Amino acid sequence: MVEHYCDRLNDAVRRCGTPAVVGLDPVLENLPPLLRPRDRRAESAARAVAAFCRGVINAVAPHVPAVKINIGFFEPFYGAGIEAYGETIAYAHERGLLVIGDVKRGDIGSTAALYARAHLDDPPFEDIDPARVPDAITLAPYMGVGAMQPFIETAARLGRGLYLLVRPSDPGADEVHEFGEGPRFYEHLADLVHRWGFSEELLGRCGLSCVGAVVAPKDAESTQALRELLPHTPLLVPGYGAQGATMEACRPLFRADGTGAVVNASRSVIYAYNQPRFALRAPEDWTSAVEEAAREFAADAGRALEPA
Repeated sequence: MVEHYCDRLNDAVRRCGTPAVVGLDPVLENLPPLLRPRDRRAESAARAVAAFCRGVINAVAPHVPAVKINIGFFEPFYGAGIEAYGETIAYAHERGLLVIGDVKRGDIGSTAALYARAHLDDPPFEDIDPARVPDAITLAPYMGVGAMQPFIETAARLGRGLYLLVRPSDPGADEVHEFGEGPRFYEHLADLVHRWGFSEELLGRCGLSCVGAVVAPKDAESTQALRELLPHTPLLVPGYGAQGATMEACRPLFRADGTGAVVNASRSVIYAYNQPRFALRAPEDWTSAVEEAAREFAADAGRALEPA
C-alpha cells in the first residue's frame, strides 16, 4: 500500500523542524552572472536554469523538507526547458526533498486525464525516470469536479498530493476571488475543495486529505475563517517574504497542533545574493547567501509548529 502524501509531508516537516518550502522560480536574467549563457540557444538557457536550480537545491536541502518548482519558468525554453524541469525534480528527489510541481493545470475531463498522466502519474515509458514525477502538483479548479477527478483518482492511487487554487497571493486575483455579495468566490471554492477531498479513501493517517488548497493569508478574520472551512485540507501558503506576508499572518492557516500547512518563499531565498547584506561576498559564493536566507526562513517558519 502506498504511503499518503500528507503523511510523508508531515514526517518530513517534523524531521526538518519547519514547514518551509522554497519555490524555484528561475528567471534567466536574474541568475548569477557566472551562470548566464553566452549564446542565444534554448538549450544553453535551459542548462543555465538547471544549474542554478541545482545550486539552490544543494543550499536549501539541509534546512527545508520540500521545494516547489514552477514549470512556467522552464517552458520558455521549449523542449530543452521541459527536460530541465524534469531533471530538476529528479535532482531534488535525489537530495531527499519532496517536490511540488507548480503547474496549475485545469481543463475538461478528457484533457485533464492527459494532464494527470503527464504531471502526476507514473511514466508508462521505460526511458522516463519515475523520479521526474513530483510528489504533488498545483491545479486550477475552475472547470469543476469533472476536471479535477482524474487528478484526484491518480493522487489517491499513487500517494501523491494536489493543491487547488482557492485564494492566491497575487493582488490581481482579488477581482475574481473576492467577487460576490455575501460569501466570496474563494469561500465557494473552499467549500468545493473540502467536499471533493473529504472522503475516507482520500484521508491519510494524519487526518488530512490528498486534495489540498493554495490559500494566501490576508486579513486575520478571513484567514481564520478559511482554515475553518477547510478542516481536513492541507494548505500551501504563498505570499511570505518578497510578497510581504509574515509568519504571524500565516499562523492561522495551520491547525491547532501546528500541522496542516506549508509556507512557500521564493524570491527572498533563491535571489538572496542580490540583497545588500550579501554584497561583499564573492560572485561565485552566491549559494552561501541562498543557504543563509533558507536557514533564516526555515527558523522563522518553524515557529508555526508550536501548538497554538
